[in-house]
Amino acid sequence: MEFRRRAFLRLAAALVILFLLFGLRYVVPGKVGDVDFATGDHKTLVVFGPALGGRAFTPDLEKLVRASHPGADVLIPTYENGFFSNSDPFDMTDRIERAIRDYDDKHHYEKIVLFGYSLGGLLLRKAYVWGHGLEDDRSVKHGPHPWVDRVDRFVSLAAPNRGFPSDKPRNLSAGLYVLDQVVQQFWRLTGTGQLVRNALQGSPFVANMRVQWINLFRLPKSSDLHRPLIVHLIGDKDELVNREDSLDIEAGTASDVIIKTLEGNAHKEIGTQIYEAGSERLTPTGEAIELALTRSRNEFPSYWPDKVSALQTDPNVKQLIFVMHGIRDESTWPAEIKRAIEKRLGDRAATVKIVPPLYRRFTLLPFLLYWDRQENVRWFMDQYTQAKALYPNLEAVDFIGHSNGTYILASAIQQYPVLTVRHIFFAGSVVPVHYDWETPIAERRVTGKIWNVCANSDWVVAIFPQLFQQVSDWLKISRPEVGLLDIGSAGFRGFRTSVKTEGMLFNMKYISGAHSAAFEPARVSRVDAIADFVTSDGETDLEILKETDSASTILEYASNLSWAIWFLGLVVIALMGVVAYRLGRWWFGVYAVLLLGLVTTV
Repeated sequence: MEFRRRAFLRLAAALVILFLLFGLRYVVPGKVGDVDFATGDHKTLVVFGPALGGRAFTPDLEKLVRASHPGADVLIPTYENGFFSNSDPFDMTDRIERAIRDYDDKHHYEKIVLFGYSLGGLLLRKAYVWGHGLEDDRSVKHGPHPWVDRVDRFVSLAAPNRGFPSDKPRNLSAGLYVLDQVVQQFWRLTGTGQLVRNALQGSPFVANMRVQWINLFRLPKSSDLHRPLIVHLIGDKDELVNREDSLDIEAGTASDVIIKTLEGNAHKEIGTQIYEAGSERLTPTGEAIELALTRSRNEFPSYWPDKVSALQTDPNVKQLIFVMHGIRDESTWPAEIKRAIEKRLGDRAATVKIVPPLYRRFTLLPFLLYWDRQENVRWFMDQYTQAKALYPNLEAVDFIGHSNGTYILASAIQQYPVLTVRHIFFAGSVVPVHYDWETPIAERRVTGKIWNVCANSDWVVAIFPQLFQQVSDWLKISRPEVGLLDIGSAGFRGFRTSVKTEGMLFNMKYISGAHSAAFEPARVSRVDAIADFVTSDGETDLEILKETDSASTILEYASNLSWAIWFLGLVVIALMGVVAYRLGRWWFGVYAVLLLGLVTTV
């Protein structure tokens, strides 16, 4: 009887785990919704984008919106989501933008007011840039529509303009931050939380929108662009949004932007504490929101907006150079590259900004896991977007990448149509051999030369990502999709070239050395050549670095048997675990600790 009870409990536990891992993602509550339309005078349209949970959580805020514009038509999306929802923000935005277009076609409004709280602010900003025809990332293009020319104002309330934070926000307690990290790990394991994950800092939804916004509002003042009043309200105790997260909304529109910090408000309170308890009297927060929704730009009291702009631009910078290292890389080569570049700039130093690698140390196991790899891609795109805001006269972005740094750029080019780079230098690349360079070159998103330098004894690339390359080849994948198999062995075998990449894509095979050979400080000529490449408008021919025509013969054979090496390695690890388990719990515990230490440090 006891045996049956234990067997039942084990079966039940196994079924629960299987459901969490593979079934929960299909049943988590979440509603993309449509829109609710309240008919008014058909002269003014007010669009209210609620927070993540939908309109039901902020009835007083909706009440204030309606009271601020009595008689107006009111359009409210009906989405309802939670932290575990898998709704698609692109789909949600598409429905909102198409609804605005349809009602404007029907009623030809004189004025449109956009007001979004928290996530709603992000969705409405996206709808606005899409309405202008900036639809690089829209699945079905609709083109520009005149409704955007009648937008009188865009008001965002505690909107995470930079996306939901990846790092700890200033006002978030340590306990809640730990809980947040636990929840994010649960999302990853169960395939849930896609809505919030797709709205994180640097995600395609957010980064594309921010760059589209910057490009739009940095059009010359002489253009036909109608510039609405932009008001951003944020609580001084907000746990999710920092004041400096809104650099991009000020880019190119400083005279049309008002930012107001509301004292005593956290992220939730700013949207719920609208009226005095048991009264129709507005709280100071409610009064501030009403002011933002109704006053013309000349009617705001001079003392009301924040005095100091968070955006401090540098108009001198015209060239940006990203230097990205690989995993487990704590060497000094990025500093050596930086010094070599600065030495060559001379009087041009003020016009060039070098962005060093600042992302956290990365070990092999997270690198092999797609979601962990993407964390650094989002970080890079967040940095790129910040740079676009800070440097209004930026003309060119160049990139120097090693190992995981090459993956960061390659994956970003695949996912972010707003990303444009000029010259690219790769060494020890972990990008697939069959990576599609033709498309970004044809679309002018890569405009300069791409040099891929291979080392003849790079066993890291030849063995580890080569397994993913072999699986792709077995499956006959001609162009890699973003996902598990989007790494490969181009740093050892070179990229496949074609007529369409001729004169743009170059494989330099080979220099002598291992994975980090291109950046060895002792080989000054290599570092100098890389610095020359990014400071001479790509004119430097890096074939001068070539030292041999062939890779190590032994390594070639080992690379072809990458799958067998992986298999034998996993078998050995598993057998060691079996032996440790049979020796007793203490030995198995030691084995588990050592294995955990290995995968988190190597």
